[in-house]
Amino acid sequence: MFEEIVVYVNGLMSDVFTPRTLRLLWRGTVTTFWLTILSGGAGLVLGLIAALGRMSKAWPLKMIAGAYIEFFRGTPLLVQLYIVFFGLPSLPFVEPIPAFWAATITLSLYAGSYFAEIIRGAFNAIPSGQAEAARVLGLNRWQNFRFVMLPQAIRNAVPALGNQFISLIKDSTLASVITVTELLLAARNVSSRTFRPMPVYLSIAFIYLILSNLAALGVRSIERYYERPYKSAK
Repeated sequence: MFEEIVVYVNGLMSDVFTPRTLRLLWRGTVTTFWLTILSGGAGLVLGLIAALGRMSKAWPLKMIAGAYIEFFRGTPLLVQLYIVFFGLPSLPFVEPIPAFWAATITLSLYAGSYFAEIIRGAFNAIPSGQAEAARVLGLNRWQNFRFVMLPQAIRNAVPALGNQFISLIKDSTLASVITVTELLLAARNVSSRTFRPMPVYLSIAFIYLILSNLAALGVRSIERYYERPYKSAK
């Protein structure tokens, strides 16, 4: 039994996990990493803008933000990728978009719609008395937002934002359908060359698990930072 296991492992290392295939999987992992980081960061900015627009008293901003959120939350991510990568270049005034940037733009818009609702809920969870107290202290609207509302909203939103970011790591696999050589497409290429799909797909499952756990550790660190007790003034 032990000898059979050794033979099987040696076969994997010689036939599947060669230096060439490991390089392909590494490049796919790096692409997945940057795709998630860029789209997550841009989505967070879009989400904050959309959330503020949704809470605005100006009805045009409220309608635009609401339409954006409802469209990207209510349609499949795969369809959105097709619209951006295949649909937009079919218009006479739009140049073809490279696959990586088309995926980044789509994932940013998709993530931003979910981030927007999380951020809006975080602001709505702040007691109304906080804003009233800020006005009593003489803070203007910007100071109230910057020093009173935003820190509390961040504290409320971090857990849900973190969960959505972890989901974004897994959602990035759909970028493979528009030829972005992220981790899943790299694994498909390796599997088609080696005809050994089981070890290849199991290995990338563990890579996704590692990425998700690292992101979860980062989120928990941020949570602990915002949950720390305030130091008393001396």
